[in-house]
Amino acid sequence: MTAAASHKVRVWGQTLRPRTLPAAVGPVLLGQALVVPGHFAWPTAALCLLCALALQLAVNLANDLFDGLSGVDQADRLGPTRALQAGWLSAGELRAGLAVTLGVAVATGLWLVLFGHWLLWGLGGLALLGVLGYSGGRRPYANRGLGELAVWGFFGPVAVLGSLLAQQSPITGEAVAASLLVGMPVAAILVVNNLRDRYTDARAGKFTLAVRMGPGATRRLFALLTAGPLAATLPLGLAAWAWSAWGVTCLAALGLAREMRRRDGAALNGLLGLTALYSLMMALWLGLRLAAGNG
Repeated sequence: MTAAASHKVRVWGQTLRPRTLPAAVGPVLLGQALVVPGHFAWPTAALCLLCALALQLAVNLANDLFDGLSGVDQADRLGPTRALQAGWLSAGELRAGLAVTLGVAVATGLWLVLFGHWLLWGLGGLALLGVLGYSGGRRPYANRGLGELAVWGFFGPVAVLGSLLAQQSPITGEAVAASLLVGMPVAAILVVNNLRDRYTDARAGKFTLAVRMGPGATRRLFALLTAGPLAATLPLGLAAWAWSAWGVTCLAALGLAREMRRRDGAALNGLLGLTALYSLMMALWLGLRLAAGNG
């Protein structure tokens, strides 16, 4: 491989933001773990995971493209360098990458729809609108402070319950409850991002929750989104191992909350990947909690 080709591979690797992928994996794994016995199929589970990963990568490329074109990303950006803003990739190259990732998502999604529940048509359509409408179009919903709510919905109820519908599995009350909780720490990733970017977003007319609420309330929202699911899933009456798993997850949440209070600006970049890993940790805890409660 030539030096130019190697550089291009590194650029694409950075632009795709692989550190965000645990946020897509956790909810799907939880959804598959909640499939009622007799309905689970490995190929369907693999397609659900591939679709979720493709959608996450598409979101990352869409944000790079649309924020660069709209002028949100400028030279004083505090977050990781964006490919379009830095001139590493052209708008055409990003559009091509977006087309490929969305193509994978649509292809796997169509297979799931054809062999799953008809409601997946609606969920799939919402997911595509979510990818393109976050920072694209005339009125991106991220500019109106709806980003965290959308992330919670797509990475919570849509991902978990969509996994069950793809497997033609009945949706239980505990699955609904778990879907409401698992999306919360994923939304916390966006809270970190928007707290970091609150000044440049406000300048660009992007009125995120962090811009509207201010840093203090934004940090409290982060604590709620990361610790709230733990408060709702106390392992009362369960074995010592369940308390140990809950305690470890609690320590991770406390560590994140402490760092969120101490950091600001570019120093928050390291917290993005840690919060994504924590969202996967939370999904695993929720799965263990439900398994222990049903054991």
